[in-house]
Amino acid sequence: MTKFDTSQIHWRVPWWPVPPEHDAGTVAELQREMPTGHVLFGRTVQTVGRRQDCDDVLFYLGESVPQFAVVHLTYARETRPEWPSTALFDTLEAWIQQCMIPDAEDFGS
Repeated sequence: MTKFDTSQIHWRVPWWPVPPEHDAGTVAELQREMPTGHVLFGRTVQTVGRRQDCDDVLFYLGESVPQFAVVHLTYARETRPEWPSTALFDTLEAWIQQCMIPDAEDFGS
């Protein structure tokens, strides 16, 4: 999978980029939590960003749609495929418009 360049995102609080050196640990946590049947089970992912106020993490899934996922990490081994909860976004622009901007507006209130 081609690495995603986080510099193409104009980050808005509460979202922040995740440094490449933290990618492996976050991906390992996601893999530990996911049961068979989870929407991302078996997918190659790259950590892109994280909310500063909760355990939501933005992952890049690659060039094919959906390209991005926001996962609410639970820090527990899950047994039901709907956990950890995951929202999929077809494009970066979709994530920005449907997630980052509303989160930033709510955070600033």
